Amino acid sequence: MADGTADDTGTDGTPRGGPSLEMPSFTRRRRKAEGAEPASEAVMDTAAPAPDAPPGPAPAARVRRPLPRPSLAGLPAAAVTGVVVGALGVLLVWLAGVGCEAVRGTSSCGGGPGLLVLVVVLGVLAWTGSLLLRVLAVPDAGSTSVLAVGILAVLVMVFLLGSLEQWWTAVAVPVAAVAAYCSAWWVTTAVVGED
Repeated sequence: MADGTADDTGTDGTPRGGPSLEMPSFTRRRRKAEGAEPASEAVMDTAAPAPDAPPGPAPAARVRRPLPRPSLAGLPAAAVTGVVVGALGVLLVWLAGVGCEAVRGTSSCGGGPGLLVLVVVLGVLAWTGSLLLRVLAVPDAGSTSVLAVGILAVLVMVFLLGSLEQWWTAVAVPVAAVAAYCSAWWVTTAVVGED
C-alpha cells in the first residue's frame, strides 16, 4: 500500500488473522448448510439422554390454553348478533341504493341487478351472523343465522317494504333482526334438543 502498511488480505480477498467481517448468525447457518458445524454446537443440538439413565417420566406436553370466549351465550348472544346484523343490513341496503343511483339514476336497481344485489346482501348477512354466533359460542351457528336472515327477509318484505326510504327503518330493521335471531335461536335449540 502507499502508506507503508502491509496488505493483510489473502488472494481471495478475506482478511488474514484479523477479526471476521461475517455476522455470527450467518456464519452458523452457513456452517450447518455445509455440514461443518463445530463439535460443541453439534453436541448441544443433538443431545440425547445417556443410555444408562433410567427411564423417567415423559416430559410434560405443553398445554395450549384456549382463547377466552365472551361470556354471552344463548338468547343474549342471539340478540347482540341481531343488532349487529340488522345495522349491517341497513348499511348494505343504503350502499346498494347509492350505487344504483350513481349507475342508473334511480335508487332501484331493477330486476336482474337488483335480485343479484339482494342475494349478495342476504348472503353477507347470514355469513356475518354465523361468524358472530360462533365467536359467542352458540351451537349450530350456521343454521341459526340462515334461518334468522330468512325470517328477517320475510319481516322486512311484509311490514317494511313500502317504507324503506323512511328514517325510522334504520331502527326498525335492527329490532326486526333481534326478533328474527332470537326466534331462530329458540327454534334451533328446540329442534336440536328434541334430537
